[in-house]
Amino acid sequence: MGFPAPFVGSKPIGAPPGRDDILPGHFFTNGNFVVSAWQLTPEEVAVINNNGGKIFVAVGSGRDFYPTLVGSSESVRMMLIDYGGTFPTQPLEALV
Repeated sequence: MGFPAPFVGSKPIGAPPGRDDILPGHFFTNGNFVVSAWQLTPEEVAVINNNGGKIFVAVGSGRDFYPTLVGSSESVRMMLIDYGGTFPTQPLEALV
């Protein structure tokens, strides 16, 4: 499972009280969308590379399906421009 990752323009957020099953993370919001970043392990990246690139997303509402976008920092950043502001361009990240 991915781990919450900080990114330029994000703010830290703690787990809700009594929820030790939720990791503290980092987020950006423009009032319309909340953005978080997730770091996958090398093993998870290998599985994704071997399954045709499929990434699975679980949203913890259990009832409604909220608009969800999964993409690179730049594709998410560019989409947010039309919805109330966006976070800064991220520094180039070295491929390992």
